[in-house]
Amino acid sequence: MSNLQVLMNGEVEYALLRLWSDELSTAEAAAIRRRVRNDPKYGDEFHGSLAILAAMEGLADDPAVQEVVPDIRRLIQRRRSRRSAALGMAAGMLVAIGAVLAYVTPWSGPVGSRPEVYATGIGEQRTIRLDDGSQIAMNTASRLAVDYKVRVRAVRLDRGEAHFDVADDPERPFSVDLGARSVTALGTAFNVRKTPERYEVAVFEGAIAFHKTGDELASSQPRISGDGRAVVIASPGRRRLEEGWVAEYELGSDRLTATRPESIERYRAWRSGTLSFRAAPLYAVVRELNRYSRKKILIEDASVMELNVYATVGIDEIDAALNGLEELLPIQVTRHYDRIVISGSQVN
Repeated sequence: MSNLQVLMNGEVEYALLRLWSDELSTAEAAAIRRRVRNDPKYGDEFHGSLAILAAMEGLADDPAVQEVVPDIRRLIQRRRSRRSAALGMAAGMLVAIGAVLAYVTPWSGPVGSRPEVYATGIGEQRTIRLDDGSQIAMNTASRLAVDYKVRVRAVRLDRGEAHFDVADDPERPFSVDLGARSVTALGTAFNVRKTPERYEVAVFEGAIAFHKTGDELASSQPRISGDGRAVVIASPGRRRLEEGWVAEYELGSDRLTATRPESIERYRAWRSGTLSFRAAPLYAVVRELNRYSRKKILIEDASVMELNVYATVGIDEIDAALNGLEELLPIQVTRHYDRIVISGSQVN
């Protein structure tokens, strides 16, 4: 089977291996771009793998890593024809990460173009100020790439969450590529959160167009409106979402659910370094805290998962937040070297 056939039908590991090799052809690069663009599930897995590799970038100059690279390269060459080569690939990528990221921008255009890539670690936040006056605030464990061109301002959000304050430029649309769908600003401020299963968009000012990635926008889009109840749209095409609305798109069901809550401030509360919970079940609180915690927090007692939580916590005070929950709820928090476990408290 040819390399092109494997790229179009095989797994992500093979595409990454070809990208890292010195033998990548223009046709192979184009095949990878097409598959990432046309297969949302494959694209999300592809960009997720790149995010992991990008997180390793800081190790590329480590002398100890550089010392073992020749051996790793030889090992990969010997095992290239077998799937197990992927196990050694990640280590080799440590020093090749710059070259890899130069190639793995199938969304951005010809091989060799270099969008600006930004990432945050767990618990880290940062603000990016772009040349046109737009600002992007990035939340914990996020990664995006910015590629400004003559006719379009393009951003790809690979993972995580970001808040966009977009400067007005009628001649150059500002679009955020999420994978299967994209968000195009219509003079606006909005927040986007991406997970492998869903996309969430909250509009604070102006409006956005929610549409399939690659679709050209018409002069107008059907506006989402309602009386406060959730609006559910199956297989959505182009939709306009205005100020005060929140939309959640489920990839698995291809369904868009839009609501207009009394307040949407909680969708950007993270920018002030706090998380607020009002009658939130404990399992949802733990899921949110895990985004900011370097140790995995686990609930091992099903009887406490639905306990209601009313609290405001600082994202850089996860340990203190757990202490507070232990005082407020009938739970016990046990800390291990690699994880934190929540169970029901023992009554004597």
